[in-house]
Amino acid sequence: MAEYSDEQVGKRVVSQEGAEIGEVSGIDDGSLVVRVTVGNNNDVVDHLDWDVRTNREEHTLNDRYVSNIRENAIRLRV
Repeated sequence: MAEYSDEQVGKRVVSQEGAEIGEVSGIDDGSLVVRVTVGNNNDVVDHLDWDVRTNREEHTLNDRYVSNIRENAIRLRV
């Protein structure tokens, strides 16, 4: 399990290709919480097993999907 800190809050979350998925809104029990900014038709969101149709704006990001963390963004493996 990766260790995250408040430094990640506010960073953009982007797909492997660079498309913006959302923004880190907080840390919950050691996991990143992402405020989703894409619609429910996004293939990346489907890969993350986030059901955005449930009207939830925020979802926990599983560590296995994080590729790397940069100064201004968190890039996913999908």
